[in-house]
Amino acid sequence: MHESRASTAITALAILATIAGGVPARAQNAVADFYRGKTITIIVGLPPGGSFDLYARLVGAHLGKHVPGLPNIVVQNMPGASSLLQANHVFNVAAQDGTLIGAPSSNVPLQPLLNAAGVKYDSLKFQWLPTPADSPHTLFVWRSSPVRRVEDMRARETPIGALAPGSTPTVTIGLYNEVFKTKMRAVIGYTGLPAVMLAIERGEAEGYATMPLDTLRHSYKRLVEAGDIRVLAQSGETRLAALPDVPAAREFARNDDDLALLALGTASSKMTFPYMVGPGVPPERVAALRQAFMDTFADPDFLKEAAAREMSVRPIPAERVARLIGEAFATPAPVVERLKTIYERGAK
Repeated sequence: MHESRASTAITALAILATIAGGVPARAQNAVADFYRGKTITIIVGLPPGGSFDLYARLVGAHLGKHVPGLPNIVVQNMPGASSLLQANHVFNVAAQDGTLIGAPSSNVPLQPLLNAAGVKYDSLKFQWLPTPADSPHTLFVWRSSPVRRVEDMRARETPIGALAPGSTPTVTIGLYNEVFKTKMRAVIGYTGLPAVMLAIERGEAEGYATMPLDTLRHSYKRLVEAGDIRVLAQSGETRLAALPDVPAAREFARNDDDLALLALGTASSKMTFPYMVGPGVPPERVAALRQAFMDTFADPDFLKEAAAREMSVRPIPAERVARLIGEAFATPAPVVERLKTIYERGAK
């Protein structure tokens, strides 16, 4: 099974390499003819108002002028089961013609690897598009929490807001408990980050485990500056310049097994805002969409609007997104099994 997944991943990368050079003129004309007068729908797998929705709407505002044929772009939301509803729709139900793009939560690529309940798609068969940025996750607590540092949660159970069972925030709480030796308790059932933040202000939870750094810096900058949010850890491999006094998660690892577990468990933060189309979309349209995304990320108007919103733009090409997913699926079985145990514990 392990060898089959790795082989499939390598095959997917080979296919990517053959089309990475661009779209031939004849195919470009055919793509333009297809998209002319049509509408591309970007479906966000989370509710409105969160960071995934904000990025999708920013991309949607500029993408159309870079797709051959200049189609209209609309953004819709399809929340449910931490984006599994949306991912299953893109894979199994949506038209496989390039008129629908998925913008799921970052947990979606690794869910099949964990044998997650409700998964009806194969991540290695999705056709991944470029993503606008990676963004390390931050673990934080609210001002009223007595917790001042990670070590304080080793002797005290700390309620941390989460989404659906098995979602990235829920699994990350279990991951950190395993490596940090803390006693965080996942408070499950919130629909998205805005709902979690309301719950924290109401006192239902004390913090959140996977706030993207970019979201923290633009959507909640005022709360950070006011001291309402206290950041305890960051998921990146090293301390970022923006958070020099906040330890990286790997600083709490005791051995190489912990480091490997963290690398797999936080892989989603290296492709934080993923986009994909279904497995049956014709390759020339996939290539055109990939180029259109990269052109959008270099568009001065897009960059100006992103800067005004303090949203980072560090484009990750489609081939790298696919490579990251392939590498995750090629992770040694003992590490995967350890993360599966954490996932299963958080999915109950």
